[in-house]
Amino acid sequence: MISILIVSHGNFGKELLKSSEMIIGKIQNVECISFNLGDKFTDLCKKVEGSIKKVGNNDLIVFTDMYGGSTFNAVDKMMKSNNFYHISGVNLPLFMDIALNKDSYSMNEIIEKIIKNGKKSIVFVNDKFIFD
Repeated sequence: MISILIVSHGNFGKELLKSSEMIIGKIQNVECISFNLGDKFTDLCKKVEGSIKKVGNNDLIVFTDMYGGSTFNAVDKMMKSNNFYHISGVNLPLFMDIALNKDSYSMNEIIEKIIKNGKKSIVFVNDKFIFD
Protein backbone atom coordinates (compact mmCIF):
# COMPACT_ATOMS: atom_id res chain seq x y z
CA MET A 1 0.00 0.00 0.00
CA ILE A 2 1.34 3.39 -1.00
CA SER A 3 1.48 6.06 1.70
CA ILE A 4 1.67 9.80 1.08
CA LEU A 5 3.31 12.57 3.09
CA ILE A 6 2.69 16.20 2.13
CA VAL A 7 5.20 18.73 3.43
CA SER A 8 4.22 22.33 2.73
CA HIS A 9 4.59 25.97 3.65
CA GLY A 10 1.71 27.02 5.87
CA ASN A 11 -1.45 24.93 5.73
CA PHE A 12 -1.27 24.33 1.99
CA GLY A 13 -0.87 20.55 2.42
CA LYS A 14 -3.68 20.24 4.95
CA GLU A 15 -5.98 22.31 2.76
CA LEU A 16 -4.96 20.35 -0.33
CA LEU A 17 -5.99 17.18 1.47
CA LYS A 18 -9.27 18.73 2.70
CA SER A 19 -10.13 20.05 -0.76
CA SER A 20 -9.36 16.68 -2.33
CA GLU A 21 -11.51 14.86 0.20
CA MET A 22 -14.34 17.31 -0.44
CA ILE A 23 -14.28 16.25 -4.10
CA ILE A 24 -13.33 12.54 -4.02
CA GLY A 25 -14.03 11.41 -0.45
CA LYS A 26 -11.80 10.21 2.40
CA ILE A 27 -8.20 9.46 1.44
CA GLN A 28 -6.33 6.84 3.47
CA ASN A 29 -2.64 6.77 4.42
CA VAL A 30 -1.91 10.49 4.05
CA GLU A 31 -0.07 12.70 6.52
CA CYS A 32 0.59 16.44 6.31
CA ILE A 33 3.35 18.53 7.83
CA SER A 34 3.07 22.32 7.86
CA PHE A 35 6.03 24.68 8.01
CA ASN A 36 4.75 27.96 9.41
CA LEU A 37 6.19 31.43 9.82
CA GLY A 38 8.56 31.41 12.78
CA ASP A 39 9.10 27.62 12.73
CA LYS A 40 12.69 26.42 12.85
CA PHE A 41 14.10 24.45 9.94
CA THR A 42 15.62 21.92 12.36
CA ASP A 43 12.17 21.29 13.86
CA LEU A 44 10.75 20.75 10.37
CA CYS A 45 13.48 18.19 9.66
CA LYS A 46 12.62 16.35 12.89
CA LYS A 47 8.92 16.27 11.96
CA VAL A 48 9.72 14.93 8.49
CA GLU A 49 12.05 12.30 9.93
CA GLY A 50 9.44 11.26 12.50
CA SER A 51 6.69 10.93 9.89
CA ILE A 52 8.91 8.89 7.58
CA LYS A 53 9.77 6.54 10.44
CA LYS A 54 6.08 6.31 11.41
CA VAL A 55 4.75 5.39 7.96
CA GLY A 56 7.89 3.59 6.80
CA ASN A 57 9.81 4.55 3.73
CA ASN A 58 8.78 1.59 1.59
CA ASP A 59 6.11 2.63 -0.90
CA LEU A 60 6.15 6.22 0.35
CA ILE A 61 5.65 9.27 -1.84
CA VAL A 62 6.54 12.60 -0.28
CA PHE A 63 5.08 15.68 -1.96
CA THR A 64 6.51 19.13 -1.35
CA ASP A 65 4.98 22.38 -2.51
CA MET A 66 8.01 24.18 -3.95
CA TYR A 67 11.27 22.98 -5.44
CA GLY A 68 14.20 24.49 -3.56
CA GLY A 69 12.14 25.80 -0.63
CA SER A 70 12.55 24.92 3.03
CA THR A 71 10.06 22.06 2.79
CA PHE A 72 11.92 20.65 -0.21
CA ASN A 73 15.27 20.98 1.57
CA ALA A 74 14.00 19.21 4.71
CA VAL A 75 12.72 16.27 2.67
CA ASP A 76 15.82 16.24 0.47
CA LYS A 77 17.95 15.95 3.60
CA MET A 78 16.03 12.82 4.62
CA MET A 79 16.57 11.21 1.22
CA LYS A 80 20.20 10.55 2.07
CA SER A 81 19.27 7.94 4.68
CA ASN A 82 15.82 6.77 3.52
CA ASN A 83 14.33 5.17 0.43
CA PHE A 84 11.21 7.01 -0.75
CA TYR A 85 9.99 9.00 -3.75
CA HIS A 86 10.03 12.81 -3.56
CA ILE A 87 7.86 14.87 -5.91
CA SER A 88 8.01 18.65 -5.72
CA GLY A 89 5.36 21.02 -7.07
CA VAL A 90 2.20 19.22 -5.98
CA ASN A 91 -1.16 20.63 -7.08
CA LEU A 92 -4.82 19.65 -6.65
CA PRO A 93 -5.42 17.68 -9.90
CA LEU A 94 -2.14 15.82 -9.53
CA PHE A 95 -2.76 14.94 -5.89
CA MET A 96 -6.33 13.76 -6.51
CA ASP A 97 -5.21 11.60 -9.43
CA ILE A 98 -2.61 9.86 -7.27
CA ALA A 99 -4.94 9.56 -4.27
CA LEU A 100 -7.55 7.84 -6.45
CA ASN A 101 -5.09 5.50 -8.15
CA LYS A 102 -2.37 4.80 -5.59
CA ASP A 103 -3.71 1.35 -4.76
CA SER A 104 -4.34 0.36 -8.38
CA TYR A 105 -0.84 0.68 -9.81
CA SER A 106 2.71 -0.28 -8.92
CA MET A 107 4.96 2.40 -7.46
CA ASN A 108 6.84 2.76 -10.77
CA GLU A 109 3.54 3.21 -12.64
CA ILE A 110 2.40 5.80 -10.10
CA ILE A 111 5.63 7.78 -10.48
CA GLU A 112 5.28 7.73 -14.30
CA LYS A 113 1.67 8.86 -13.90
CA ILE A 114 2.72 11.73 -11.61
CA ILE A 115 5.27 13.05 -14.08
CA LYS A 116 2.96 12.69 -17.09
CA ASN A 117 -0.22 14.04 -15.50
CA GLY A 118 1.54 16.74 -13.49
CA LYS A 119 2.56 18.40 -16.73
CA LYS A 120 -0.97 18.05 -18.09
CA SER A 121 -2.53 19.71 -15.03
CA ILE A 122 -1.05 23.12 -15.84
CA VAL A 123 -2.89 24.70 -18.75
CA PHE A 124 -2.48 28.08 -20.44
CA VAL A 125 -6.20 28.65 -20.98
CA ASN A 126 -5.77 31.45 -23.53
CA ASP A 127 -4.32 28.89 -25.96
CA LYS A 128 -7.38 26.66 -25.54
CA PHE A 129 -10.06 29.19 -26.46
CA ILE A 130 -10.51 31.89 -29.08
CA PHE A 131 -12.01 35.05 -27.69
CA ASP A 132 -13.91 37.62 -29.80
